[in-house]
Amino acid sequence: MSAYFLPAAISMALLGFHLVVGGREIAQPLLTSQEFPSDVKHVLYICWHVVSILTGAFALSYLAAAIDPALRTYAIAATILAGAMTLWSLAVVVWKRQSHREMPQWIAFLVLTLSGLWALN
Repeated sequence: MSAYFLPAAISMALLGFHLVVGGREIAQPLLTSQEFPSDVKHVLYICWHVVSILTGAFALSYLAAAIDPALRTYAIAATILAGAMTLWSLAVVVWKRQSHREMPQWIAFLVLTLSGLWALN
């Protein structure tokens, strides 16, 4: 069995969590909030969907590499992007003095990045 199935499974689990829990706890409250102007809410909602699309693309990239090793470059790209998401998520938490407990996205992206690096070796 290909090692790429592990980061593919992690990506799919993260996507499911993002859609179900993130939809309930982030997206829905955002859209019903009266604190932000409508255009700001919709830009943030687009950003939420960008993370959904990116996480789905991670899963597809790793699945492609698992099915056809010639598509390894997709797994490399997914791992690089997951690493960038890890670094940026962590940087924002530190930079803006946020709580690691309340903003744990960097941990999810780190797990994905490490599993991608493991599969690439």
